[in-house]
Amino acid sequence: MVRQREARRASITHLCTALLWLFTCFNELNAVKIVKIVVPEIIQYGVQDAVILDCDYIYNNNTSGLVVKWFFRNKTRPVYQWIVSQKPQDMGILKGRVDLAYRASSDPLKMHRALRIVKPDTDISGDYTCVVSTFMEEDSRTKQMIVFVPETNFRLIQNKTDDDTVNVICAADGAFPAPNLTLATPERYSAVASVTLLDADLPSPAEFICTLRIPLAKYAVKKEAIYYPGPISTTPEMPTVADMQLAAVIGSKGEKSTRISI
Repeated sequence: MVRQREARRASITHLCTALLWLFTCFNELNAVKIVKIVVPEIIQYGVQDAVILDCDYIYNNNTSGLVVKWFFRNKTRPVYQWIVSQKPQDMGILKGRVDLAYRASSDPLKMHRALRIVKPDTDISGDYTCVVSTFMEEDSRTKQMIVFVPETNFRLIQNKTDDDTVNVICAADGAFPAPNLTLATPERYSAVASVTLLDADLPSPAEFICTLRIPLAKYAVKKEAIYYPGPISTTPEMPTVADMQLAAVIGSKGEKSTRISI
């Protein structure tokens, strides 16, 4: 009896293994799989006329119902769709902005897999998901693209309103995504865009350094200024209305631990 039970168990185990092998082989014969997705991580606005997002894949015997879709930021609505044997379509935020004649491959089952976006702007920054599917299988990959804009006006202002203090303001306009501004003063480091300092606390001369960073774009730029403590001897550089609004928002109390984005 014991031997019969062991033989029966062994037989069932072999049968299950064989069925699993057959199932795996069947799936591989009908599989579609993305092997590479190419999405530029960072591009600068206005530098290039177009950007290409590619999604290469392999397929096997059953390609019935093969469709390539691209989604932007979420997977509820595609911004691009290509059903094999039909013309590609651009939709949503990319409507009218995709070169639908672009061909990424001479393979008729891969021809229109890629996006060629014309005149990329900041509004198309975000996650892109490529989904390749058939009636039997589906595969997807996601990558992020950031279209960044450097600052158009970056200034470091010393506004000396009386003989023994100086108001240092760091400001920038036009950058995208929202940058971080940090202001370094002698022997201290401040993560604010405005600070008021006593001349008595400063060396002569003193160096002020303002750094603008756009972390998502891995972009950074600095402004430096030399300051000589002492009585007012020249007409102070007056900040603009925007500069003063910025200073009002973050406070002009010389706080050293506040971080802001503008």
